[in-house]
Amino acid sequence: MLIDGMERWSAFIEANASWAEVIFFLCAFAESLAFVGFVVPGVVLIAAGGALVASGALGFWQVYVALALGAVLGDAVSYWLGRVFGDRVPVVWPFRQRPELLERGSRFFLRHGGKSVFFARFLGPLRPVVPITAGMMAMPHHSFQTANLLSAVIWVPLMMAPGIAIAKGVGIDELLSGAPAPPAVTRNGGDTPCVPAPPISGEPSRC
Repeated sequence: MLIDGMERWSAFIEANASWAEVIFFLCAFAESLAFVGFVVPGVVLIAAGGALVASGALGFWQVYVALALGAVLGDAVSYWLGRVFGDRVPVVWPFRQRPELLERGSRFFLRHGGKSVFFARFLGPLRPVVPITAGMMAMPHHSFQTANLLSAVIWVPLMMAPGIAIAKGVGIDELLSGAPAPPAVTRNGGDTPCVPAPPISGEPSRC
């Protein structure tokens, strides 16, 4: 499923390369934003960014900076929504229909304190919830932003890594076209060159 999603999004972004930074910024922003983060396929989009970087279609820093800025701003907006709306947050979508989402974030925040903002970035179900919870709990702004920035700069390359690994192993052409990857080289690979192993005493060289 990840590869199918990467195939579609990689093709779309490559066809709209002049908007790549905007697309990645909005993707990471939405993935981290309260409410929206529950429905946006951000992880697939970020992995697609890694694949495009590995293929040379896009530069690493243009993708990385756009994603990091989007992730930081998404959490920051969520935090301020919690600070401004406070007790009114539980009565809006999706928390009105699924109060357990906010309850889970509140329990996690109360258990881990300020560190929860850092850890939640790496936990998909909690990512869109803990920042708004931190705002509702009146976490000090400078403490929140420190955890927000540190987690984002680490989280982005980790989320890009699967796309980079797939593109390196499969090749971006195969990824985008859906063609099968070349078969792995084995010791009995027909015309594939075979490097003889050192002989064991009394035995000939072998592959």
